[in-house]
Amino acid sequence: MAKNNTRTHDTVSDYCILNGRNDARLSDVERLTMLGGGALERVLSKLGRNLDNVRLDTFAPGLDPQTLLEYHTKLLKLRTEGALSELLAAPTATVEPHVVPIHGFPNGRVVDLAFDSHFPASNWQHDSDYQLIEENRVSHVRLWEHTDRSEPRPTIVAIHGWTMGDQRVNSLAFLPGLYFSLGCNVALVELPFHGRRMPSNALDGVPLFPSADPIRTCVAMAHALHDLRSLSAFLERQGHSQICCIGMSLGAYVGALWSALDNLHRTVLVVPLVSMGDMAWELLKRKYADNGPIPPELSLSLLRDLFSDHNPLSFSPKTAQESIMVIRATGDHLVTRSQIALLRQGWPRAKYLWTEGGHGAATKQGDIFTRMTRFLLKGK
Repeated sequence: MAKNNTRTHDTVSDYCILNGRNDARLSDVERLTMLGGGALERVLSKLGRNLDNVRLDTFAPGLDPQTLLEYHTKLLKLRTEGALSELLAAPTATVEPHVVPIHGFPNGRVVDLAFDSHFPASNWQHDSDYQLIEENRVSHVRLWEHTDRSEPRPTIVAIHGWTMGDQRVNSLAFLPGLYFSLGCNVALVELPFHGRRMPSNALDGVPLFPSADPIRTCVAMAHALHDLRSLSAFLERQGHSQICCIGMSLGAYVGALWSALDNLHRTVLVVPLVSMGDMAWELLKRKYADNGPIPPELSLSLLRDLFSDHNPLSFSPKTAQESIMVIRATGDHLVTRSQIALLRQGWPRAKYLWTEGGHGAATKQGDIFTRMTRFLLKGK
């Protein structure tokens, strides 16, 4: 560790340094995940309330019927050409991330990993602006890892939800300090257009991933999968042998897609989004609630088809269904019972647990958290 990483704790303010400086430190919030106690419970409660209040109505203005039909025509052409399936191909190039020390332990360390993520390939001509967003071309991961790899231990790849990505929030959602103390390695990723990958000129309130553009959403989803596979291959080269995944909300959708295409050791999907087409249909019903019926040229089946190329349920999962746990909240107004019913119909042998509360209910350290932890550590 660099010498200036040994400063006393009270000189460190509560923020994550996100510019790759050598004096980067854990934030106070991340330290709380190691210490636990009432202070952690209070900030977890606040995060849970914030997640309960998340609204998806910001997508509704972009769901214009004529534009959606034009997207569908373009998507069918891309699908016929094989362009969309090529996006989901496993990466062939290996990555060697730039490593910035963050924190040291007697038995491990916390580091920031950053690697170039030039995706899609240079011959992708269907979204010329995508590769011009420089911030999004670097993948960032905060890795908590044990130095002793003589014994196999779970390495949990944690995938955050929509509008998250700041490592303080990620740490509250996934408690890396606690899992590290239980013997796990934890890799907290930052999805495309989130965290340090958010463009500096992004407009407030305009979602970039997912967005109302289903083609752009498909590219960004494949980009997320590409980065996860690249990260997993790097971790395996470093001796990490049991790659697991925890995803929350949008991150659970990404994690489900990853679990469908690759064989993971364990997967936990927390309040998972399951069908973007069904979500778009619900938003259209809200949009037209006071303005007459939804235009007849649009239908639920068409919207499902718009997002089917990356829908996890389009694939038979390579991860054993018995190694997948799904956590659903009874009062969740974002991920409704109908979404979970689709997942249960497609993947019936996964383990399904219910917890009381809204979209942020799973941030509480109760029985569900205990069972999720036991599942990851022992598979029980």
